[in-house]
Amino acid sequence: MAKKIITLLLVLLLTLTAVSACANGNKNDVTTPEPTAAVDLPTSGDEVTSGEPVDDKGFILDKLPETMNFDQDFNIFTWNNSMSWEWTENYETTGDAIKDSIVKRQTDVEERFGVRIKVSGIPGEWENRNNFINAVVASLNAGAGDEYDLIGQYSFSSAIGTVRGCYVNLKDIRYLDFNSPWWPNDIVDSCVINGKVYFTAGDISCTLIRNMQPILTNLDLAESLKCDNFYDLVRNQDWTAEKFMTYAYGTVTGLNPDGSEPCTTTLPNNVCYDNVFYAGGFKYVDITAEGPKMSESLESNNLTDWYDLWYSFVHDHSDVAVNKAINSENGFTSGNVLFHFGSIGDVQNYLQDITFKFGILPFPKYDKNQENYRTICGAWVSYYSIPTNAPDMDMSGAILEALGSYGYRVITPAVYTISFQYRFLNSQENAEVFELLHDTLVFDLGRQLGDQLNCFAAFRQAAQDTNPSWNGYYKGQQSVWSRALTKIVSNPALQ
Repeated sequence: MAKKIITLLLVLLLTLTAVSACANGNKNDVTTPEPTAAVDLPTSGDEVTSGEPVDDKGFILDKLPETMNFDQDFNIFTWNNSMSWEWTENYETTGDAIKDSIVKRQTDVEERFGVRIKVSGIPGEWENRNNFINAVVASLNAGAGDEYDLIGQYSFSSAIGTVRGCYVNLKDIRYLDFNSPWWPNDIVDSCVINGKVYFTAGDISCTLIRNMQPILTNLDLAESLKCDNFYDLVRNQDWTAEKFMTYAYGTVTGLNPDGSEPCTTTLPNNVCYDNVFYAGGFKYVDITAEGPKMSESLESNNLTDWYDLWYSFVHDHSDVAVNKAINSENGFTSGNVLFHFGSIGDVQNYLQDITFKFGILPFPKYDKNQENYRTICGAWVSYYSIPTNAPDMDMSGAILEALGSYGYRVITPAVYTISFQYRFLNSQENAEVFELLHDTLVFDLGRQLGDQLNCFAAFRQAAQDTNPSWNGYYKGQQSVWSRALTKIVSNPALQ
């Protein structure tokens, strides 16, 4: 993925005025606030090679032919839970920067390629994921006239459709360029089955940006407690679990206004332990030369120690609270909590009117020897696939690439700009962390195969009383996971 995208995006601040348990509460639409003062940022953009085509703002252009004119409808089937964040029907601009950017992206793609984008959808979130894929299968079996050109689905649905043989290998599709900055490199490298890629995500949807998972911190409280400068720790690669936990509990003292004991750190649910697992450098599935394998890191001493550390984090410290919503009584928005495990969507949904200065931080590394921070997105993200009966594979590939390209140049800048316009988030330090989160996104085939492997939530057991030992839990599941993965890899539909 191209570097320095956020720096370029934030230059737009100077001219623009204005991302169930798995969803982590990021489904709500929000109202655009009044902008605060713009941040004076450098003007350098993406690192581009000599001759790389860019637009007038410095964003890399796609390499699709300019002479394409398909002159037909382009039919997208998607989960309607997120349609308002990704598509438009009336093409009217309202002054809302994000929604207007969706209109512009859709209009520009239609005009450039001579297509009329038609979007239909049904519920498809976690509770309805199988019903959604059943509808995709029904369209595959219905015959001519019921084909879709593109499928946009809830993240966990992508693997369900894949193992049921619904989708083509995107690496075989003409016009898709996974070296482009609008497709995260790691999703192509990590979600591979027998050398094939059946789904992708990226700047095609602002749900990916909204669902990046940082730690929110109350900077005013940190200053009053004489904490180290958290941003300096991040820059110097010193933001480790050990350092985080010197502040994560036992720091906020006294009483809340209602007389209750304060929390130093809050977690909205145990799903947040997914962030912790990946932040430490672990995955459930490794992609090897022989194909996907259960990761060797699952039986490492490092993971055993990591599990013990975070198990203790929850169970041995009364001021670490799980199931504490960001806007609950005495929650993060009260101003008396130092850290909250959240998302960028929380910034837009809940932090518009707070009276304290806050910041965003990556989840801490295992130790200083870990090469980089690692960030994941929540599950409420759209992944895209091309169905096996798409009438024109070249058109599906070209429009999918174009939607990603225009998303990168039109939608993502608006999402970042709006996020940074929220009160107290428009700082150089937060801009750097935003860039870091975006550039360190990681994906895991083991996580995507949530229904088939049933391992994606394993580390969440650290928040349960029933599994105080990782080794004991892992030994009971190891053979089950390995057999399930072998069955997936040998699936005839994926050969």
